Amino acid sequence: MPDVISGEGLRVVAATDPGRRREKNEDALAYRLTPFGGVFVVADGMGGHARGEVASRMAAEIIVEYLAEGEPSPARISEAFETANRRIYEMAQGAGYEGMGTTATALVLDLPYALIGHVGDSRGYLLRSGLLVQLTQDHSWVEERVRQGLLRPEEAKNHRWKSVITNALGTFPEVEVDLLGLRVRPGDIFVLSTDGLHGVVGEEAMARILSERPLEEAVPRLVELANAWGGPDNITLMAVQLDRVPADGNKPYAELLTGDQPVYIRSRSGDAELAWPTPPRRWRWTEVGLLVIWVLLLLYVLLSHR
Repeated sequence: MPDVISGEGLRVVAATDPGRRREKNEDALAYRLTPFGGVFVVADGMGGHARGEVASRMAAEIIVEYLAEGEPSPARISEAFETANRRIYEMAQGAGYEGMGTTATALVLDLPYALIGHVGDSRGYLLRSGLLVQLTQDHSWVEERVRQGLLRPEEAKNHRWKSVITNALGTFPEVEVDLLGLRVRPGDIFVLSTDGLHGVVGEEAMARILSERPLEEAVPRLVELANAWGGPDNITLMAVQLDRVPADGNKPYAELLTGDQPVYIRSRSGDAELAWPTPPRRWRWTEVGLLVIWVLLLLYVLLSHR
C-alpha cells in the first residue's frame, strides 16, 4: 500500500517497490510537510546491495532534514545536496562502502513557488492541464549524447550504457546540482520517480493514468504496470497534487520566476531548455462560423465566374 498524506491544500501519495529482478530495494524516499509547503525527495542508490541502500537512504534523509528546517531558497537546496554528498563520500572511503553513490531529486514547495534540485537520472515531472513535462535532465552517458546530437532518443532507450551515471552524490568530493523553479497553479501534480518507473512506463501512460484516476489509485497502478512489464529495477514514485495555492508570495529569489513556466537557475549542461508543450488549439464557434462564411463566399465567387 502507498503512503498517503494530506496537508494544507495538498495531497501526497508515495510508493516504493523492489521490482521483479532485484532482491533488495536500493531506492529511498522521504518527505516532510512544512509551514511553507513541504520537502519531497526520491533517491536511487548504487554500488551494491548494502552500499546503494545506505547511500540512497542517507541522501533522502539528509536533504529533507536540511531543507525542512530553514528558509527555502535555491542556495539552500544546493547546500543540502552538497552536505549529503560530503557525508556519503566520507562514508564511501571506509571499508565495505567503496563505490557507494546515489541519485537524488528533491522538490521544495515554497508556495506559491516550487523549487527542484537534481543529481543523476531520477526525474521530476509536472502534470499540468493533462500535459506531462519532464522538468529535470538526466545526468547519464546516453542522455548527454542525445543532447549533443550524437544519439537518437530511440537509440538511447536500449543502449548498453544507458545505466551509466555521469553525476551522482557520494562518488566525488564535489557535486554539480541542477536547480530550477516555477510558479505553481492549483491542480498541478508534481511527480518524482526513479528509473525503475520512468524507464519502463512511458510518459503518455503516466500522464493518462495520473489524469484519469485519483492519486491514491494512480500511484499503485503505475508501480503495478512497471512490474507487469518486467520490473527490471527498483521502482519508486511520489506524486504531490496542489489543490489550493496562495495568490501571493514575497520570496527573495522569485524575481527570476515571473511566468508560469519552469526556469533553470543552474544546469550542469549549461544550456538547459525545457520543451514546454502547448495544448491542442480549440476552435471557437465564432471562428468556425467565420470560416464557413469565407468558404461560402469563395464558392459563390468561383461559381459566378464560370
